[in-house]
Amino acid sequence: MSRAPEGARDLRVEVAPGVSLHLRVHPAPGAHAMVLLFHGNGEVVADYDAVGSNYAELDVALAVVDYRGYGASDGVPTLRTCLTDAHAVLAAARAAAGEMPVVVMGRSLGSACAAELCQDAPASSPGFIFESGIADVHGIIRRRGIHLDGPLPEQDLAVFDPLRKFARCEARALVLHGERDTLIPPSEAELTYATLKSADKTLALVQGRGHNDLSQGFVYWEELDTFLAPRQP
Repeated sequence: MSRAPEGARDLRVEVAPGVSLHLRVHPAPGAHAMVLLFHGNGEVVADYDAVGSNYAELDVALAVVDYRGYGASDGVPTLRTCLTDAHAVLAAARAAAGEMPVVVMGRSLGSACAAELCQDAPASSPGFIFESGIADVHGIIRRRGIHLDGPLPEQDLAVFDPLRKFARCEARALVLHGERDTLIPPSEAELTYATLKSADKTLALVQGRGHNDLSQGFVYWEELDTFLAPRQP
């Protein structure tokens, strides 16, 4: 496990007997909220050590978790456990945040975890951010070159289909996507936005950005700052 940067702290989240996940928390002086980030498939907790200060500039703390089998987390990764573990991770983040609200953010693969959590969140929830996210479960299958002999079973769709979850999500939401994303096309962001049940939702397609350079532009941080700003009562 990488050493936590100065000021950050490492926590363990038990998700099954003998299985715990690594959660790293980057505090921010005067923070009014915490962002819980479920990262992308090719990433680990330590990849976000350098951006903790960016969130601190927005007066927001950052918590990043590794899935089973990633980084210092135990176990073997599967999409099913990513989804089920997300509930325990959110509970741990809320405990670490104390009185601060926790905004859930999912990037790429992590958007599936955010979708899992958003379906039961009330409209009064602090909010959800879907960055370079997945909407179409069949699109995932096609992009991975998997051939199905028939339609996905209903019991699998109930677990894995993000659109079904978006259709139940009443929480405020921000959908962020690069308009040059060739890995997950921006049409999936548009589908996510259209399907979300929330009355308070924003779609931001960032010009000139792709899948892995989205956060390198000013517009990205401007959108986050606006969404994460303290809400008026």
